[in-house]
Amino acid sequence: MKVALVLVSVFFTKALALQCHQCVTHLPQICNSVECSSECNSVSSTLSLGGVQMEQSVRTCLPSVFCVTGRINTGFLKATINSKCCKTDLCNDKAVPALPKQPPNGKKCCANDDCSETVTCEGDEDHCIKGTVVSFVVKASVKGCASKSICDGLASILRHSNLTADIKCCEGNLCNTAISMNLGLLIMLGSLLFSILFL
Repeated sequence: MKVALVLVSVFFTKALALQCHQCVTHLPQICNSVECSSECNSVSSTLSLGGVQMEQSVRTCLPSVFCVTGRINTGFLKATINSKCCKTDLCNDKAVPALPKQPPNGKKCCANDDCSETVTCEGDEDHCIKGTVVSFVVKASVKGCASKSICDGLASILRHSNLTADIKCCEGNLCNTAISMNLGLLIMLGSLLFSILFL
């Protein structure tokens, strides 16, 4: 009887495991099938730092907290993420496209503490963002424009990545005052958005 229960348990658990494609951008792209405990995900991201742009596309398993599509824009740093999650075997069989460049939308957000510098928001960047992130002993702050989806998901992503974060968003023009911008966080946030594809 015990042997039967063990066999049923092993086969039942195996049957419940989710199979996902795991592909990282290379030339040619290398893919294999992996067993996942969370969701299958297809992600494309871009990171523009001082006008130099990098793009990455990955298919793998990621927790649902990483299923975010949106933009963050601090002027010097611009990052986009386009993510599609699914929960059936090998459902992430297609790469999602990177989000296209968008024109200014008329909204402006503060880029520094006294708002003497501003960021022109683009596309669906309908919120201003301000926040601080602590990684080990490094504490940094950021200000700029963001999509609502980034505002909703970024704090959870940072927590999941073992970073302490206090991220706040607001909807009015130039509403993100009182936290100064730090170049270290701009690079850290951009790198984090880019590196979540490899978790």
